[in-house]
Amino acid sequence: MNISALQKTRRCPTLVERACGGDVPFFSRQMYGKWYDIAIGTTCIWMKNYKEKFSMGTLVLGPGTSTDQISTASTRLRQGDCTHISGEYQKTSTPGKYTYYNPKWDVSIRSYVLRTNYEEYAVILMKKKSSFGPSTTLKLYGRSPDLREDLIEAFQQLALEMGIPADSIFILANRGNPLWIKAGDIPSKPNPLETWCPGTRLCGQDTLFGQCLH
Repeated sequence: MNISALQKTRRCPTLVERACGGDVPFFSRQMYGKWYDIAIGTTCIWMKNYKEKFSMGTLVLGPGTSTDQISTASTRLRQGDCTHISGEYQKTSTPGKYTYYNPKWDVSIRSYVLRTNYEEYAVILMKKKSSFGPSTTLKLYGRSPDLREDLIEAFQQLALEMGIPADSIFILANRGNPLWIKAGDIPSKPNPLETWCPGTRLCGQDTLFGQCLH
């Protein structure tokens, strides 16, 4: 399966070119609204070891409290409970690139919109740096919980192209409706919530572009 399924609606360089600093698609307001987590590819060892624990959730994007921010709200089932996490990412001078920094844990994240046709799918890259070392996470989102198989296969190939091991690329299980959030549910001010990671309590916000921030 080649990557043409993720290129038909936007002519873009490859993911490898993106990761090396090429241009990224402009983040349009068309990205706002609800998305479903479909698949993840990651170099994060913790995420790989606990990949069977991850399940499908929702992500809602919207305008931030200022013009240089975007708001995020994530809802998913975690150990049988519905969790809701909100936050904000900072826009940069590069369209489609966003940053997040947690000073308490000295975690910095650079996030990129790599592929999207806005009404069906989006591919997002997260590059994280912390005292535990760097990691790369690639995520596939869909406007519905059921995404075309050719898009999923193309995502898997793109992850491999970036050097993500095959056993670290996984489809998120749909374990039911964790009170799916709506686009209007994004709070006007973000509420920092704790997420669990080994050895720490607060290791970052499970929001726009990834879950493993330890």
